[in-house]
Formats: sequence, structure tokens, C-alpha cells
Amino acid sequence: MKNLIKKHPIFLILIIGLFFRILAAIYFGDTELQNEWAMLFHNYKISGTYGYNVVLGDFFAIPKFADSNEAVLPSAFMPPLYFFFIYLIDKISLDFINTVKLLVVIQITLNLISIVILFKILVKFVSKFTSNIICLIFSLFPLNIYGSVQVSSITLQIFLIIGFLFFLLELSSNQNFRNIFLFSFLSGLLILIRGEFFLFYFFSLIYFSFLNMKNIKILLLTVILTSIVVSPYVARNFINFDSFILTKSLGYNLLKGNNPSLKVEGSPEFIKKKYNRKDLIIKTDNKYEINLDNFYKKKAIEYLKEDPLQYMNFYFLKVFSFVFIDLKSSNPNYYHPLHIVPKLLISLISIIGAISVIRKKGFFQFLSIFYLLNILLFSLFFILPRYSLILLPVKLLLSSVLIERLRRKHVN
Repeated sequence: MKNLIKKHPIFLILIIGLFFRILAAIYFGDTELQNEWAMLFHNYKISGTYGYNVVLGDFFAIPKFADSNEAVLPSAFMPPLYFFFIYLIDKISLDFINTVKLLVVIQITLNLISIVILFKILVKFVSKFTSNIICLIFSLFPLNIYGSVQVSSITLQIFLIIGFLFFLLELSSNQNFRNIFLFSFLSGLLILIRGEFFLFYFFSLIYFSFLNMKNIKILLLTVILTSIVVSPYVARNFINFDSFILTKSLGYNLLKGNNPSLKVEGSPEFIKKKYNRKDLIIKTDNKYEINLDNFYKKKAIEYLKEDPLQYMNFYFLKVFSFVFIDLKSSNPNYYHPLHIVPKLLISLISIIGAISVIRKKGFFQFLSIFYLLNILLFSLFFILPRYSLILLPVKLLLSSVLIERLRRKHVN
């Protein structure tokens, strides 16, 4: 065992990572479903409908845990993959194992597998020494450990984004059917867990098609396969809402992040107080959520037009908060050193790494643009702490460039 660890330090990194995740599960791990996932899961079991808006009148519906005699409206607000993930785990548990405990175990496993895949990406570009350092940082990153033991889609997102990047590299060098299928499958799952990811999916195809994937048939095939993964949910939404949509939350997210309260983290309280659903004349049929979101979008646009300069300045504040720190966060423990210090250090190193490679065509230039586009898109709405965690693998890969250069200078 000692010889194995000495020869392959990644095994020690995995053991250390497992140890801290077990500790986190014991002291901080969720033991029951939380927040919107609890409501969605409960309402599905009660009504067979994926949704959380419960009808209380002809023109009034609210998110709540439905009673058996209450009507639940179908929802397209939340991307569905994590719900499917919870549902599948619940079926696997067969009442012999607590669903959430099994969920945490599987998330920890996925997080550890993510370390291995990240290592495989890194060794393609940097030394094993630098690869091990980056993987150790990823393994011990406090928010990453904490996220893996929570009822949150973040760990699954991280696993999928690392897998996406790995098979994007594999596909760019070897366009066999295995790589095409796995890249397309992971892309479809990412779109189902992050509705906006289809933008980054097409950006990735366009970038690498100009770089070295010039076979149009291969590109069309991956688009077809990705569409097949996504299409059942899109078809479900068309049946319920008479429109081809994946998610419908643009209006709410835009208003939550762009209103007179000017909170970087967004203000759902403003929406609740200013636009009480009891006062909105929106019929509680299947299109209730769609029409409600359109109403929110209209109001958000009105605020943006009222004072565009103020919201432009606010946009750049959100960019700064995404990359570095929210100076006025109300999130519990946001300013705890175990959260803020690693975030600031990795952000600074990754930005330096991104700037150093932005002019050279290739994987790291792609990552730099990918990172920038994510920042610019998220900042249109609001910034939560977990958003930067979604991009942690990208930031670490960009950081590896700088760490590798410093290592080589030290060796020389």
C-alpha cells in the first residue's frame, strides 16, 4: 500500500478526501430533503406531477407542500436532472436505506471520481507534481467538501462538467463513436441540470470545430445525440405548456437580481412583498408558471429601463462579486475564513493563469473564454456562493498553468 501511494499520490489524495467528506457528513450532512427539492419530491409523490405551485384559487397559487386533495401545477422552473437523480436513488433505497443518506454516499463517491477525472485532464498538460497539487486543492476545498454532503445539485454538476471537459478533449483528438456518445450524453445531462448550458455546449462545438474538429458529420451527430437526451423533457413541457422550452425562470431570475434592493445575491423578499401573488390576476391553469414568469420579466425590464446606468454599475459589481467577494452578503458563514480565503486565492491565481494563456489557441484559451462567458452570463441575474463552485474545476485547471510555470522556474 505504501509503495502504491508513493508511486501514485492520487490514492492518498482520495483517502484524505474521503476522510474529510465522512467527517463533513457526520457533522454537517443533510439527513432529509431540503428546500425546493423536498417540495418537488413530496408533490410528485402526492400528485404524480413535477411541480410545486399548488392551486389555492382560480387566480392564486403558491409553492407549498401539497395535501392529497390539492391540485399541483406542472413546473418548468427548475432544471429536472437532480430531481430525477433523487427519484432514482429513492427507488434504489427500497425503504431499507434512508434515501438522503444514500444520496450523500453517492454524491461523495461522485466527488471522489471527479478528482480522478480531473487528474486525467491535468496530466495531459502539466506535470504529475502540479496535477497532484491541484487535485489536493480540489479534494480539500472546503465548499466542495460541504457541498458533497448537502441536498444540492452542485456535486452532480461538478462531476458532469469535469466529465464534459474530459470527453471534449478525447473527442477533439479521437472522433470514435465512444467519445462522441459519451460527450453527447454528458452534454445532454448538463443541459438538464443547467438550462443555460446549451449556450456553452454550442460555444464548445464552435470553438473546437475551428480548432481541430472539422468533420461536419461528427458535429451533427453529437447535436443529434445530445438532442435525444434532452428531448423527452422538452416534449413533456410542450404537452403541458404548448411551447418548446427547457426551463422557464428567466423572468423571475432577472427580477430577483435586478430590482431597487440592489442585492448581489438577489432579493426574493422584494418580489414577495412588491408582487404578492394574491394581487396578481393570473389564471391557475397549466400555463400559470409561464405567465407568472413573463410578468416578472416585464417588471424586471421596466426597472432596467428606468435607470440603466445604475444597473450597469450594479452589473459590474456582480461581476466583481462572482470573481472575488460579495462585500454585502447575508448568506450564513459567507465570510468564514474557510470559505472566503480559498475562494479569493483560487480566483486570483486562476485569473492570472487565464490572462497568461488567452492569446494561445487551444484548450486553456477555450477554458479562459468559457470562464469569462459564465461570469458575464451569471452576472446578468444574481450571484450565489455555489455559483463559483460550479466553475471550480475550470478555475483549478487555469490555476495549474501558473503553478506549473512557478514549479519549472524553481526547478531551473
